[in-house]
Amino acid sequence: MHSTTRVRWAVLMMTMLLSGIGVFASEVDDYIPDVTDRVARISYVYGDAQIRRAGSQDWEVAVLNLPMVEGDEIATDANGRVEIQFDSYSHLRIAENSQVKFVGLKDSGIALSVPLGTVVVRVSEFDGARAYFEIDAPKTTVSIQRPGTYRIDAGVLDSLEVVVAATDGGEARVYTADAGFTVKNGRRSKIYVGGSQSGEWEMAQAANFSDEFDKWVLDRDSIIAQRLRDAHYDQYYDRDIYGAEDLNDYGEWISTKNYGNVWRPYSSSLSPYTAWSPYRYGQWRWISSYGWTWVNDEPWGWATYHHGRWFYDNGAWLWSPYGYYQQSRSWWQPALVVINVIGGNVCWYPLPYHYNYYNYNSHYYGHNGHHQNNWNNNHQANNGGHVNGSPTPTPNPSASPSNLPGRLQTDKLNIPPFENVPAGGVISVAVSEFGRGKTFAPASATVAKTMLAKAPTNIDAPPILPVMSDLNGKISPAIRTARPPMVKSASVPTGATVRTADAPLDQELRKSRIFGGRPPLQINTSQGEIKAADTGDDSRRTGAVERPVVRSNEDAQTPIRTAPVYAPPEPTQRDERQNAPVRAPRNDPPPAETIRTPRPDPPVRNDPPPRYDRPVRNDPPVRNDPPPRNDPPPTRSDPPPTKSAPAPTKSDPKPDPPAERKKDG
Repeated sequence: MHSTTRVRWAVLMMTMLLSGIGVFASEVDDYIPDVTDRVARISYVYGDAQIRRAGSQDWEVAVLNLPMVEGDEIATDANGRVEIQFDSYSHLRIAENSQVKFVGLKDSGIALSVPLGTVVVRVSEFDGARAYFEIDAPKTTVSIQRPGTYRIDAGVLDSLEVVVAATDGGEARVYTADAGFTVKNGRRSKIYVGGSQSGEWEMAQAANFSDEFDKWVLDRDSIIAQRLRDAHYDQYYDRDIYGAEDLNDYGEWISTKNYGNVWRPYSSSLSPYTAWSPYRYGQWRWISSYGWTWVNDEPWGWATYHHGRWFYDNGAWLWSPYGYYQQSRSWWQPALVVINVIGGNVCWYPLPYHYNYYNYNSHYYGHNGHHQNNWNNNHQANNGGHVNGSPTPTPNPSASPSNLPGRLQTDKLNIPPFENVPAGGVISVAVSEFGRGKTFAPASATVAKTMLAKAPTNIDAPPILPVMSDLNGKISPAIRTARPPMVKSASVPTGATVRTADAPLDQELRKSRIFGGRPPLQINTSQGEIKAADTGDDSRRTGAVERPVVRSNEDAQTPIRTAPVYAPPEPTQRDERQNAPVRAPRNDPPPAETIRTPRPDPPVRNDPPPRYDRPVRNDPPVRNDPPPRNDPPPTRSDPPPTKSAPAPTKSDPKPDPPAERKKDG
């Protein structure tokens, strides 16, 4: 029994020794950082903008490539505009005089609060079944349903209107205090959140309300789309290293013998900086969940200072997206440096290529309670760093490094890096000035030699760096600033209901605001028809929700009313001597006296309106005819005239007059 156990252990140990490479690689590949909170960045800033960290009352200057985490706020002045990048396919644009708070920022989804101003959310890839993206405005909640562009106008303080528009194929559900509806692509909704019209909304075409801010958003979309087309995602780096699309404008990718494909900045990109080296030009900012975080001045430094490794090769600084021990996915880190305190100075240099991550902030996690590892609660279910909730596996570099030491040579991690890091790469600042400004210089040769003579493997004893309370508010104006004038001391409540930071509101509000707590009818999306329940009824369903069925109490004995059945009487033998049956008197109650309602008098006939008489026609003027002829009436009818003789001529003699007729005696 015991011999069998010994044999099994011997076989197991031999297997581990023979496959040491795989065992060691597995431990490194499955490495999960102490902090895995999701991080966004300021990818563009113009004018004046300020940020406030979660749990702090102090405001800081918003700068390019500044990390933003859950609970942070950002505000813009009258001349300020800001762009926030969540990943390669999700951006937030903030207009002037606006305020935004990152209520929820996790791999499972994003929730923003916009109490004032105007924002535009651009999501080019989105799967609502795997993640959520919601924006709260005063008394309003917007839930994104599809990829597209969404504009939310929260207005000014005490504004009575909130405007939501969806374009570029977008569609959003909008919820108010007591209702819910959908804004389709190309539409714009004005929601009344106060005044006499509170609770109402009206729709219009979004294209009719475009302004200069929309034009700026389109310009930014065009720039980012071009960068993404030229990017090398899934070729040189994976999609967890978002922001790497900026590198093509400031450097080039080259193939090296010992490190594979790496990125080299152009000389023109380094010319503005004297004796440039990584992690020299920038500032240290405190982020509650991560601790001290490097914020670079270079416009291209987001990916190169939070992923991969900087290393010195053939007289030049180069950047690799990965260290020698490539992990299963790329994790964002506050800075990839080796840092220590020597002779009253805080010194640091880039973490060399062959070394594992050195967590210089781990001292604060067990002492000051700043550690927030939400991996178990928020990341395992979604397992990703994108808004779609799914990470992209780290690809193999197209050109694999050659002549690299074997992974079994773990003693190489204990070799001091003075052969791989030049003395000029060690940067230092006095302990009293750490975190207060952005003026750093290379360490002296003596300090640099001391710094590089130690291997960065003692993670259990990180340096004790100053904390924010140690600075006593003595921070450079380049970092600390006054509260924005448009931000009031009292916060403006937003959202259609109270939000839980770790959960979306869409389904809850849809059920209560739209369906009234009842389940909706199922729609056959492939045919666009309502799917009836399997009840054998082929009739078309009606209604927006399932109407509750009125059910009787099965235990109660409800009498069933039946119609009477007519049964004719049977005939009987008539007996003349038989007395007539005596009919019992009816005890019917006397008929109630009918009270007749007096007939109302007919309405008094009003005289008809006066008859309309046609106007009298004026006689035409009297004609001046000649007077009538007074010819005597004929006494009798003359015989028809005889044929008249021809008219006498002048030569004929004149006839004699007729002789006078003699009278009879």
